Amino acid sequence: MSNKIYICSINNAYLDYLREFDAKVSEDKTHKRKFVGVLLEINEKKYYAPLSSPKPKHIAISDKAPDIFKIDGGRLGVINLNNMIPVPDAAIIRLDIENEPDEKYKNLLRNQAKIIHSNNDNIKKKAKRLYSIVNSGSQPNLNSRCCTYKLLESKCLEYGLPSKGTIEEVAAATEQMSEQ
Repeated sequence: MSNKIYICSINNAYLDYLREFDAKVSEDKTHKRKFVGVLLEINEKKYYAPLSSPKPKHIAISDKAPDIFKIDGGRLGVINLNNMIPVPDAAIIRLDIENEPDEKYKNLLRNQAKIIHSNNDNIKKKAKRLYSIVNSGSQPNLNSRCCTYKLLESKCLEYGLPSKGTIEEVAAATEQMSEQ
């Protein structure tokens, strides 16, 4: 089991594929946005949870909300755990923050990464708890805001080869590929 959470991007074709089965999978209708999020493990499966840039409404969200992780109290955005999806290695795109051309966005990503890494265990714990609650079906209002994790896990396996290796190994492999 991996101890680290990584910031990455996800292949748009994979997101489009999953959206065929679950409309709650994140979508950029403008096709201008890069999907950036965190990669973590739940029950030995890789999961991607999208980041959201800061908005005034994030500060007002309760810290106890089970489906959101507020980054710096919401001042630096949130991790949308409700929209987390299982992801195969082939759909993971390494994100090199230092190569981001927009300086303001680069600084936001750096600051988000710092807070995310310092809250690694809390984020993983919250994601695993949400996963259990959603799969139990015990909170219909919460389920209505969250992706259908078990269904998407089966669709992830159908999409391509099952994930192999730890998150660290995938991150290292994608880093090597991007350097070639």
